Amino acid sequence: MSVNCSVSNDATGPALFGCAPGLLEMASRLNEAPDVPFEDTFFARAYSMSNDGWLMTWATLILTALLELMSMDEVRKVCKREGGRTLYAQGVLCNVVNNAVLGPPLYELVSNRWMSQPFTAAGRVAMVFAVIVGHSIGYYCAHRWMHTRAMYWAHRFHHRFNCIVVPVTANAVSLAEYALAYMLPFVVGAQLLRPDRMSMFLAVGVVSLNNLLIHTPKLADASARLVPWLFVSTADHLEHHRRLTSHYAAPTISIDRLLACCFGKPASWNAEFDAAEQIRDGRGKGAAAPRGKEE
Repeated sequence: MSVNCSVSNDATGPALFGCAPGLLEMASRLNEAPDVPFEDTFFARAYSMSNDGWLMTWATLILTALLELMSMDEVRKVCKREGGRTLYAQGVLCNVVNNAVLGPPLYELVSNRWMSQPFTAAGRVAMVFAVIVGHSIGYYCAHRWMHTRAMYWAHRFHHRFNCIVVPVTANAVSLAEYALAYMLPFVVGAQLLRPDRMSMFLAVGVVSLNNLLIHTPKLADASARLVPWLFVSTADHLEHHRRLTSHYAAPTISIDRLLACCFGKPASWNAEFDAAEQIRDGRGKGAAAPRGKEE
């Protein structure tokens, strides 16, 4: 995809700066169906700009870096803790491996196997909503499973960022967690729903963006005030990182609140969990440390 950066002057007005990295071309491609068979240079396509997932990879990594710069106070706190520099470096490595190595081939697989012809605008709105709902349910189920003693091994690394969370934490997960909780809901959703390219791209973008936002601590207070009841706020998710046994839903729709409306809050909410990553204090089992006193 070419990048056209130019400065033009004409008699009708001042200089116009046009630096458009193929945005119109990208939008046009998203309105089309994949045109290359699955078998035709699969991995070459997966790691090229012809794969919408490769675009998503770079958008995610760039936004992660920007949010990380916004959260430098928390980054410094992580690095100052014992073993913090190593933990942070491992988190960055997980971001690169998960987003840039594992993600693109899975997106290419979905694009070539289960994409529909372009939908109408209304059809796309409905499909984006359906994919996000499906991902919310799939992630919730996988996440709850990983909070059992049998599966916590797959999730433990993510919760090593407990009292201090930074945007890098969003994709600082094990390979097993990334495949099971992050990617599998999209793959199964695409198989069942058959979205078109634009619908899939927008749904993945919404989930990826929200995943980063709920791991950005500077947004916690604002999110508690502004995020509607139905959705997961940064404050909700940071509380989950501390307590481990509450607010399992992420990163968009709060399945916890929907289930609580139907069945009530589970007895295990905020219960003690046999893991070093759980933050406790003298107020009782599983209680989270107050803000500002976790270090």
